[in-house]
Amino acid sequence: MSFLKQILTVFSIALVMSSASAQVIGGMNFKLEKLYMDEKYEDVAYKGISMIESDKYKKDPEVYLYIAMAWYEISQMNDEEMKEEYPKGLQDAFKYAAKFVKKDRDGVWFTDNADFFEDLKKAGVADAKRWIGDPKKMRNAVSSYKYMTKAMPDDWNLLFYKGVLEYMNRNVGQAERDIALAMTNLIKLYEDPKYRPSKASKPVLEDGMIEWSDIMLEQNYADSAKKTINWAIQFFPESEKVAAKAATLK
Repeated sequence: MSFLKQILTVFSIALVMSSASAQVIGGMNFKLEKLYMDEKYEDVAYKGISMIESDKYKKDPEVYLYIAMAWYEISQMNDEEMKEEYPKGLQDAFKYAAKFVKKDRDGVWFTDNADFFEDLKKAGVADAKRWIGDPKKMRNAVSSYKYMTKAMPDDWNLLFYKGVLEYMNRNVGQAERDIALAMTNLIKLYEDPKYRPSKASKPVLEDGMIEWSDIMLEQNYADSAKKTINWAIQFFPESEKVAAKAATLK
């Protein structure tokens, strides 16, 4: 084989591998796979929705995952017409991702398709930012994080920040429950030296802990503020933001 042919062969293999990584990993539904690979995302979403109405597919995690992936792709299109037609595309992606999680009882599909959920998470966090900071839109921010925590129930970074937003939205009881549950699990996770937090939601926790300490200070709970930042130092030992906040609490 000539050098040129070798280069072309390697390039072709790389393209196949790149394309394959975009579909559901471990999937066996070739009809949805074909539509998805052809970028016919609307067809994937609507065909998938019709499929889960039947007994044959209503418990099949793969179909729900394809629907979620299709809505995600639709939500990310740089097309004004599509944005007008599907203004809740990202919300629908989380909606079906949450349904998928309930069907994926062993978590195998979730683990195999972790890259997609990181992308979905990243999009959700970015989308929610437009509401944060506006008291009149705080309910929208909380709603965005509710969708995310239902789709990724084991991401305690997201739950912690949802708690912070709940407090800002004057739902104190829910805020305290969310933060207490998140912290209980985060402490356990960070005790494991092999634990690697989600790159998409790690910054959310970092900011959330700083914001929560500020809230505690405003409520004259200085000890709680210090305790929060002490944990933040353990979770983010190299964070300049956390170190700066800790310096103000001495």
